[in-house]
Amino acid sequence: MKKQVISVLFAFGMLASIAQAQDVSTASATRIGSRDVLDIKVVQDEKLNSRVTVSDEGQITLPLIGKVDVSGLTAREVEARIKATLESHYITRADVSVQVTEFGNKPISVVGAVTHPGSIGTTGNMTLIQALTQAGGLAPGYGRTIYVLRTGQNGLSEQLTIDVEDLMVTGNPDVNIPLAPNDVINVPMEVPITVYIMGEVVHPGPVSLKRSQNPTLLQAIAAAGGQTDRASRIATIKRTVNGVTKVIRANYRKLAEGNEPDIPLMDGDTIWLRESFL
Repeated sequence: MKKQVISVLFAFGMLASIAQAQDVSTASATRIGSRDVLDIKVVQDEKLNSRVTVSDEGQITLPLIGKVDVSGLTAREVEARIKATLESHYITRADVSVQVTEFGNKPISVVGAVTHPGSIGTTGNMTLIQALTQAGGLAPGYGRTIYVLRTGQNGLSEQLTIDVEDLMVTGNPDVNIPLAPNDVINVPMEVPITVYIMGEVVHPGPVSLKRSQNPTLLQAIAAAGGQTDRASRIATIKRTVNGVTKVIRANYRKLAEGNEPDIPLMDGDTIWLRESFL
């Protein structure tokens, strides 16, 4: 089992590394659009350095040059266009760098169990934790898995699966992946199951348990406050699946002692702890 876990973690680490490399490539190849923010630097004359926002017409305005059409171009193509214009009219040599610092027209969407779901502006180097923070953090009732949905360079949809505990508790940097424009972060709500425990427990009635914790008979009894002094050793579980009712009997005291495997529960199970007559 340990070997399987190590193999899965190694494979996931490799996947995260590949995804990070792809994200860097994707960011540089992303087409520029309106409301994107560009950081432009010219090595030979820092007076030409600018931080500009692309207009709704797809243009930016630069010192000396004036308006430049950039809509639909990549950052590298904008560099080449500015360089050619400067060298043909104003300076002998121009080493130009263009970085997209915010993808205003390609926001990241955060949905599900976060405080403020919706769209957030995309910076050139935003990570998953930064996006969750901008969305107000995880909301009560979040599940144990986060999904990042995106369109790959091949045009096909991709889904990355992130373990919440690995990201937020363990702090594994490999799963704090860099995000790309138009990514969708989905934080599903935890889906509870409800079982009904009756008879000799402290608090009989419905009990809600987290599905992700693989709830068991002992967990249900504990959630109901534990058994009373009058409880017998045998618990009866009544389960109906597809109209067929099944009855499972277990000696929960042996389960508690570790002498028998605990019984996994399903949504809608009814548990009876009868009174002991001894």
